[in-house]
Amino acid sequence: MNDLRSTTRLTLHGLGLRAGGTPRGRVLFDALDLVVAPGERWSVVGPNGSGKSSLLAAIAGLMSTDVGEVRFDGKPLAAWSADALADRRAWCPTVWLDPFPATVAETASLAFDRGHRPFAAFARRAAQHDATVRSLLDRADLATLASADVATLSAGERQRLALATTLAQGAPLLLLDEPASHLDPAHRLRLLGILDAHARAGGSVLVTGHDLDLAWDACSHAIVLDGRGGAAAGPRAEMLTSQRLSDVFATPIRAIDADGARHFMLSRTA
Repeated sequence: MNDLRSTTRLTLHGLGLRAGGTPRGRVLFDALDLVVAPGERWSVVGPNGSGKSSLLAAIAGLMSTDVGEVRFDGKPLAAWSADALADRRAWCPTVWLDPFPATVAETASLAFDRGHRPFAAFARRAAQHDATVRSLLDRADLATLASADVATLSAGERQRLALATTLAQGAPLLLLDEPASHLDPAHRLRLLGILDAHARAGGSVLVTGHDLDLAWDACSHAIVLDGRGGAAAGPRAEMLTSQRLSDVFATPIRAIDADGARHFMLSRTA
């Protein structure tokens, strides 16, 4: 299911961030320019502390920017109301809090209810609502756990529920912070299929992570943060190269092209 209410275009112009979103924080990067168009998938890679999660939080409107601006469809981020912004972007963090008992289906339903206003019409759409939640859980391979308490889920299962909940919002732009960190190989492949389907439906994706093979497979474009204040963005073939990645991570990384894909491996020698 790809229930996108619209498409959206994200523009970053001269964006700069500091750690913690405070003026005294160290510089993460500055002067990042890019346009994320409908149908594009972007990976964000870089060493620990380079600003990957902060970038997604800033785009989501959850972190102050140092310089530059974020625009959705040409309109500055600050000019959007919370509800209008939620219709355009959905943010999935790396940590989830479940302070109250709730089932898997109930957790996914919360995002669907927010994303499909007005709530007064909910009763009339109950059947559609239930079918949509079941479809989302099935896509995340969670259908058999619909009645399970979220507190009993493994880290990978909880991560898949976070993805399903993010999709339930129905926003065209997905901001996914390390969505594959706990996933096994089969569910990583399923994640790639979900991201590809979202893009083909007119949505767009920004996804962070440390698995360079997955970053290549998941994206059409990439943002590389070097951890020293620098940032670069462009097509993946130009960004995810042996030379650039070896420099960014300060370790020799080999890039091997095979069967239409690019694979990366650490090299013990430069």
